[in-house]
Amino acid sequence: MQGGLVARLRLHSSSVGCSAFHQCRCYSAQVLKGDALGPIHQDEHQSFRVRKHGKPLPLPPVLDPAVLSQRAQWQQTKAQPDVNSFTPFQKKLWENTYAHALASDVRQCRSTMILLPSALLVSLHPRPHPETSDPWLLPVNLTTTSKQLGPPLRFLGRRSVVAELGRKAGWKSGLNERFTQKLGRKIGKMVWREDMSDLILSLLQKNLLNKLRWHFRQPGRLLPCASPRPEDIDAIEELSCVLFFGSLKTGADAVHVQAQHIMREAESLTQEYSKILVKHLDPHRAKTTTHSAPFWYPGPLVPRLQPRLRFPPLELRTTDWKGRRVPVYSLLDLLGEDKLQELLQDSSLEGATCVGIRPGRHNVPVETLLLQLQAFLAVPGP
Repeated sequence: MQGGLVARLRLHSSSVGCSAFHQCRCYSAQVLKGDALGPIHQDEHQSFRVRKHGKPLPLPPVLDPAVLSQRAQWQQTKAQPDVNSFTPFQKKLWENTYAHALASDVRQCRSTMILLPSALLVSLHPRPHPETSDPWLLPVNLTTTSKQLGPPLRFLGRRSVVAELGRKAGWKSGLNERFTQKLGRKIGKMVWREDMSDLILSLLQKNLLNKLRWHFRQPGRLLPCASPRPEDIDAIEELSCVLFFGSLKTGADAVHVQAQHIMREAESLTQEYSKILVKHLDPHRAKTTTHSAPFWYPGPLVPRLQPRLRFPPLELRTTDWKGRRVPVYSLLDLLGEDKLQELLQDSSLEGATCVGIRPGRHNVPVETLLLQLQAFLAVPGP
């Protein structure tokens, strides 16, 4: 009996192995397409298999040579544009920094939830800490050119937005499902650096300094001028932007800083006032009220400054050049005095006060960095 059972088990195992082998061979068979299927009849849009008896049968789209040929023409890589055949408008657009910034991939800002070009956004990616292995959010894309960096957290490239995200862990609401799929349970140990705004600022300044250092070392790349005023730059034939070595800040900027400080103190006093007198200010707590507060009710209303007065529109500095507005960047305000002196050292522009940059495709990267750094440090004008 035992020998018969063993024989039956061997026979059963050999049959299972044989069926699995045939099954694998079936999956590895070559799939025939088009003429390899046999005689076919083809019209303008579809192919049919010719049969000895009965009507022709249409081929499925994945096997139809007519469909595959039409689909292949849309999957081919487009040829690179020929710069020599550009029209004057196309050449002007090709050299425009704002056009390249607006043509970058559109992504969603996780702070304002609006769609913006990625050139106007800052991206943070998770990286393991070298000692604790906990995931840290870091601006890795500012230090490498690699595109395989993992799930990103994107937000508007403004210093005030970074400060707002770091307050009360507001950045956690911007983490999407890709972070959970990538990190799993480690997402609960995600770390946001306290000096995130200073870290992003230092990396932006470092990248801009490296780009400008090459331009300052090459003679003839920059156009010296006395000042950014129109009468001093009208003699320049081609101009894209102006770099000023002094500061563009005025006394109104100092007053604006004091006004912001007063506004924050008034806001804190308003919040404390509303918390202490909530019984008297909240109409839902009155004895004559028969209903409770709705879920959307933020709390008792107290006098506050108007939003337009608190957050006036941004004002970036420009100058008039031959009837057109060109941006003016203060390297002293963007880089600081020490980095500016390092940039001017051992260059032919050490005694200059202002230079201009010509329009050109090779100048787009440095102008993009100037725009990003200016936008990161920009505050509403007084």
